[in-house]
Order: sequence, then C-alpha cells, then structure tokens
Amino acid sequence: MPDHTPSAFLAGAGTDTLTLWLNIMATGAAVALLVLLSVFTLALYLYRDREAQAALHFTLANLFATMYITGDLVSRVGALMGDQDGVMPPYRLALGAVVMGLAALLCFHRVLRRRNEPRWRLAGIYTVGALLAGLIWVDHPALIIASDQATIRGTHVFADYGTAGAPFFAFCMVMVTAINWRMLRRARRAGGSLAWWLTVIGFALVFLTGVHDALRELGLEWLPMSTLTPGFVVFQLAALAAMVIHYSRTLSERTETDHQLRHLADKATRDPLSGLFNRAFLENHLDQLGHGARGGLLFIDLDHFKVVNDRFGHVRGDALLRAVAQRIDDTMRDGDIACRWGGDEFVVYLADANPDAADSIARRLLDAFQRITPGEQDLPPIGASMGFAELIDGDWRRTLRRADQALYEAKDQGRGGVAIAS
Repeated sequence: MPDHTPSAFLAGAGTDTLTLWLNIMATGAAVALLVLLSVFTLALYLYRDREAQAALHFTLANLFATMYITGDLVSRVGALMGDQDGVMPPYRLALGAVVMGLAALLCFHRVLRRRNEPRWRLAGIYTVGALLAGLIWVDHPALIIASDQATIRGTHVFADYGTAGAPFFAFCMVMVTAINWRMLRRARRAGGSLAWWLTVIGFALVFLTGVHDALRELGLEWLPMSTLTPGFVVFQLAALAAMVIHYSRTLSERTETDHQLRHLADKATRDPLSGLFNRAFLENHLDQLGHGARGGLLFIDLDHFKVVNDRFGHVRGDALLRAVAQRIDDTMRDGDIACRWGGDEFVVYLADANPDAADSIARRLLDAFQRITPGEQDLPPIGASMGFAELIDGDWRRTLRRADQALYEAKDQGRGGVAIAS
C-alpha cells in the first residue's frame, strides 16, 4: 500500500517536489518578514512618523501577499496528496488575497500621493476589493470560477474558470501594471538613492512574476512553475530594507530635532555666563511645587567681588563667576536646583534639606570656593557669604526673603560663613 503522508511526498524527487520545497521556505520567510514589517509600522505610529499611514497600507499589502503565499502552498500540498476537496478553498483564498493586496497597494499609492487622503475613499477601495474577492467564492459559469472542480498537474492547480475568469485576470494584470508604473515613477523622483533601487527591484519583480502567473492561469505557460511566491518574498525583503532605512533616518532626524530642542530649551532656561539655571526657571519651578515644596533655599553672595571687577576687569570677573558656578554644580545633590540670581548672587533650592543638611552643604561649598585657583597673585581670596531658610509654609518668596536676611547676618558676622534663618 503506497504511503500518502505529506512527508513521503516531500521526500520524493522531481521538479514538483523542488517547487513545493521552494514554496514552503518562501512561506516561512514571508511570515517572518511580515512580522518585522508590522513591528516597524507600529514603531512609526509610536513615533508619530508622517509615513506611518503609508506604512500601514503597505504592511496590509504584505499581509495579503503572505495570505496568497500560504493559500497557494496549502493548495499545492493538497494537490500533491490527491485531496481534491481540500484544494479549492485555499486556492480561492489565494486568489482573494491577490485582489485585496492590489487594493492595499492602490491605497498605499494614494496615501503617498496625498497625505490627507480621505479615509472614506480608502475604505471604499477595500470594500470594492472585498466584494470582488467574495465573487471568487461563488460558483457560477458566468462568474470567475464555474465549479468546485479543479485540474491538478503534479503540484499545480488550475481551477474551472467561468466566463469572467479571463477578464478577472486581465483586470488584475492591468491593475498591477498601473500601480507598478506609478510607483516606479514616484521612486524615480527619489534620485537614484538606495531606497529607489530597492523599490524598483521589488515592484519590478512583483510585476513580472504577477504577469507571468496571470498568463499561466490562462494557459500561456512560459516557466514550468509559479513565480509569484518567490517574487513576493523578494519584494518583502526589499520593502523591509527600505523601511529599515527610513526608520533609521527617522530616528536620526528625531535625535537631531531633540538635540536642537534641548539646545533651545537650554538657551531659554540657562544663564549664558555661568551655565546654571536662570532666575526665571527657578521661580517657575518653585511656583509649580506650590505648597507641597519641601527643603529650603540657600542664598549665596560672593565676598569682595566688586574688587575683582574693578581691579582686574570684567573678563577676569566673568571667569571667576564660571568657576564658582562649576563648584556649585559639582556640589549639588540629585534634585537640587542651582541658579544664578543676578550679578554675583546665586540661589540654590535644596530639596528635602533641613538646616543641618544645608549647613553641611554650605560648608562644602565654602571649601570648594577656597580651592579655586585665582590665576593672579594679587587677586584676593575667593570667599562667599550664605544664608539658608527652610520652606515651612510653602511660600518660597517669603522663604527667600528670610534666606536673604540670614545672608546679611553672615556678612555682619565677618563674611565667609553661613547663617541659618530661625
């Protein structure tokens, strides 16, 4: 008794079996590529990329292409096993997927041509495609498929086509030709880039293999095998490569845009001389904290800074301010915010700091200031007076006034120290 299991058939030799193995590998590749295309399309939507809608229709076209490849494979396996009843359902599914794939490609082209293409028009294209695909499931001599009978030659399946069979394939060839011609013209405007070549290769292969298989269904056989399946896989590879290139460029452009936005934000919130936050930023931050603010404000004023400006000039004074700002920035903890309040005055918001913690931070700052190398022998030692006030009522402006008063207490006590507001 002969063995009719799929493994026995697939273990055989001959053109039909080799063709079937090729289709099995192509189906696996098509499914894997479809998953990757779907992931990239989702990524484009997450990044709100302007090509996201086009990518969606393109991915749908690849979904229907994968359905065609899968349906074609299942019908071939059924033909190889002699399962007459199991041949036509996947065969009809494959033909219907071709129609829906053409509809998706048409929508893809329209979205590329006009970004704000009305959704009702796109939905209309898919509806017409679904209706035409539905006719494939109806058996009637006047329609596309006349009966459920099929002619099987090895692994090749030829349906019993009705009167509308030839016009159906002619329509598919016209649509494939029109869409590919328009897409190639659009790709040509890209100026010979890598994406252009990928598009040309992908659409040209789909066009050639699609015309070959359509003519083959009508009895004009050039090659002894179906070519649309491997053509679709090559098309998907080209599409995936083009989408990866576009996605990489999108990420690069977004990174550059983010860098520019951060640069603009820094210009708006940073003091250009010291590099610390400016007064407006700190005021806005404290306003947003509201009554829930905790910690306190440390007011810093450099001692004898006017002498530096008068004796050594503003250039040397500016260099000193930058050095002081760097020491402040290096000493701050995570969550603290330091700003240049104006002139040689600095204000630091010490988050969640009590008077003991503030005193410790202030003394570290005083020690850091003393280690600044003046660069001039007759430049006076760099010192500062500081005043700290704890936020106890949520009113940071009142707290700042208390810190300012504490600062003057530190100056009255001989400068170079810190005073804590009571």
